[in-house]
Amino acid sequence: MLSKNGLPSQLVKRTDMALETHDHTLNASAPNYLDVALATRIGGSLARRKSLPSSYRPGALEDELNELSIVAQERVAKESGLTPPGKPRARILDRAQWVSANVASVDRLVGPALAAADARRKRHAPAAFERLSRQGSAAQLGSVLAWMSSRVLGQYDVLVGEEATFDEDVISYVGPNIVALEQRHGFDPSQFRLWLALHETTHRAQFTGPTWVRPYFLGLINDVVSVLASESSALVAGLTRALKEMASGQNPMREVGAAGLIASEEQLEAMRRLSALMSVLEGHGEVVMDEAARDLVPDAQHFHSVLRQRRQHPSAPSRILNQVLGLDAKLRQYEEGETFIRALREAKGPAFVTSLFDGPENLPSMEELKEPSLYLARTTPTRK
Repeated sequence: MLSKNGLPSQLVKRTDMALETHDHTLNASAPNYLDVALATRIGGSLARRKSLPSSYRPGALEDELNELSIVAQERVAKESGLTPPGKPRARILDRAQWVSANVASVDRLVGPALAAADARRKRHAPAAFERLSRQGSAAQLGSVLAWMSSRVLGQYDVLVGEEATFDEDVISYVGPNIVALEQRHGFDPSQFRLWLALHETTHRAQFTGPTWVRPYFLGLINDVVSVLASESSALVAGLTRALKEMASGQNPMREVGAAGLIASEEQLEAMRRLSALMSVLEGHGEVVMDEAARDLVPDAQHFHSVLRQRRQHPSAPSRILNQVLGLDAKLRQYEEGETFIRALREAKGPAFVTSLFDGPENLPSMEELKEPSLYLARTTPTRK
């Protein structure tokens, strides 16, 4: 049964209980399905190969970004209508530290879901094979995160929520990348750092202001991660579907990356719902950042233009990795989400955009995301 926005009604209804369910799941004791130490060691070693900028001073940078994040949150709250609990705090990481933090996040995020999927399996591989598989997955994860560690500027860990400790509720900034980008493009450091803080505090507001966003996101992750532990018959069915799409001239990796090669139709639908949510969050983040920076960061449009070019014109090896990892899909999330949010803002005003965060039933489908007029036609009679 579908709810009014095309989402399965049981997915919308379970959001009310998801905080309790997912907090219990994330803290439950379960077998470790990822060799965290190996992934961290491999990823950290690779990340440290890239030299640090000579002017990199992590302590001073952290102090500055702490102050700028407080300024940014006040402006974001005024512009977005979303008010997160408490003050934001900045943490400066080098590339290896960012890898370590994200290995831990991946383990917390997918470990319980993989354990549940494994428990449902009818047959299990020999222990030696399972061990090698874990080590291979760790090597792949560490290598991918090492490659990404030179590209990321900042992030808010969505695993934190109302139960987060003081030390967990932080915005992480990859200091060496920020300083290197400023030097490469001649950015004004104070302006660029405030501009970044506007973006990251917007994401913090999105996930901790409305109480439903975080558990809803984790519920979708639970659905999507099942593709990582599918039975062989499901994998064959997914590959068959992908081959048919390629034969008809379609790209099965366009929407969700390499997972599109093996995902079943049911899993693809869960991925589309997750993609729709992330498109709204990324697009909303871009628009709020632009509006909040309008009279606060004089060089904001220059920063926006440079980073957009950076995303849209990667090197040839990066283009291949982007598609395999689904980062091309993330780029489309920025573009489609921003177009969608701006269309809603122009048609109905900022308050209507903020009402997207009233509940999951207000989210668009992928079709509505690409055609905002469809969303407006569906929601205008019931929302102001």
